[in-house]
Amino acid sequence: MNERLRLLDYFFLTRPMLFFPGWATLLAGYAAAGGAHQFVSAFRLGRFFPIVYSADLFLSLAAFTAAMGGSFVLNQLCDIHSDKINNKLFLLGEGFVSIRRGYMESAVLLVLSIAVAVFVNVGVLAAVALFSLITGYIYNFEPFACKNRPIGGLFANLTMGWLAFIIGWLAAAPASKYMLIVSLPYLFFNLSLYFLTTLPDTTGDATSGKMTFPVKYGKNKTINLCLFFFLLAFIISLWHKNEFMLVVSFLTVPFMLRLHRKKDVPSAVIAVKAGISFFALAVCLNFPAFIVLMAVIFFFTRYYYKNRFGYDYPNFRGR
Repeated sequence: MNERLRLLDYFFLTRPMLFFPGWATLLAGYAAAGGAHQFVSAFRLGRFFPIVYSADLFLSLAAFTAAMGGSFVLNQLCDIHSDKINNKLFLLGEGFVSIRRGYMESAVLLVLSIAVAVFVNVGVLAAVALFSLITGYIYNFEPFACKNRPIGGLFANLTMGWLAFIIGWLAAAPASKYMLIVSLPYLFFNLSLYFLTTLPDTTGDATSGKMTFPVKYGKNKTINLCLFFFLLAFIISLWHKNEFMLVVSFLTVPFMLRLHRKKDVPSAVIAVKAGISFFALAVCLNFPAFIVLMAVIFFFTRYYYKNRFGYDYPNFRGR
């Protein structure tokens, strides 16, 4: 059994659990381009799933998935030392996948992402290429290495989440000023969660010389900025009457209040998991097949880590 599971190391090296927020944001962008972010009003009128699936949507998802996978592998290749300290992402650090093969896998995926995006449209091609450039190169390598700088990391993650939304929008409609306005609450909601994802790795990042936001400014300021951008996303959603983001924000509020009260890392991790889960589940109201995909990958990932390494991952606890 374990020998067969070894073949899956290359798949899980891409960190498929991290695909969920990217996929959900892309699908939200695609839905918003058709006005489906006002889904509460649509449900009242009896239009339960007003989404038209298209070849461009599936091709955009495929291209974006390859871009995410290739970039996430590159990130791990650059973070082997800090990941060892943080006791996570050990497939490269412990030699289950060689560094050479890691670079090969990343290169194949990034080239594949561009090759697939060519068949959609110029806008999607440009957005996928920019996502790969920022997430794969600018985020990880000098002279930029945004992941090692507090403002650089903020900018890179802000851009990554925004590009996911834009790719989805451009798969359904042309770029416009309205696209930029509609994207704001999604952008700030994702940014608020980004701040929290940096907290669990603070010790390892500081030891390995990475100057992330919490390393430089501390845990409390990082949490306060998260709460600020979460509130900003909610206010803009209210202003724009974006029913999708209002529902997601309302569901996430209890976990943000708990975080505000406790100001600890477990509460931050739970808030991230809750925010991502509610966002993804709301997307499923427009794309019901997405919940099947999430369930398959979630339980398949649990099966792999339990039977390959004896690990309880993923889970919904605060670690």
